[in-house]
Amino acid sequence: MKKILLITLLLIPFLGFSQTTKPIEGFLGIKFGSSKAQVIAAVKAKGGSLYKDTVDELAFSGVRLGHLNSSILFVDFIDNKVYQAVFSFQADVDDKTIDYYNDLVSQVNDIYGKGNSQKVFRSTFTDGDGYEITAIQQGDADYTTIWEDSIQNTIEAKINDHLYIDLIYQDTNLTKQAIQRFKDKEKGDF
Repeated sequence: MKKILLITLLLIPFLGFSQTTKPIEGFLGIKFGSSKAQVIAAVKAKGGSLYKDTVDELAFSGVRLGHLNSSILFVDFIDNKVYQAVFSFQADVDDKTIDYYNDLVSQVNDIYGKGNSQKVFRSTFTDGDGYEITAIQQGDADYTTIWEDSIQNTIEAKINDHLYIDLIYQDTNLTKQAIQRFKDKEKGDF
């Protein structure tokens, strides 16, 4: 009986529900919940240039994530606390978009563990038919990978219909607050 209990206790770390090997606490070394001033200083220290500053959002250009250059980085806030960061990347040529996406997913897998990847095709398109890029552009194909840690913070990689690869880091609790605030504001408009 003791052996069964010991074996069970030893297997728990491998059978846990957490998908990631590293907790998702932020991006670029910036913790979720950091202030705008902290984010600006940290991103500028990494070579980013601030070009948009509103109450709830910052936008930067020239930000590198690992060896990849992002086209843009959006950072969203609620009550001066960062809850979301969206890196947008673009392949040099459209035909390389899926390869770029797969490379990005592989790099994130190396850090956070294997994400949950899905490819969904609609209409007459299928995976491997040679028209994947057209399907994505027309909204008939979705490429998505999601990583979730034990407290349900997430990272999502996806290809949008403009062939940008978005990498989205989110703090679950702060995101819920931001969504609720948006819904309350919308209700107030009526």
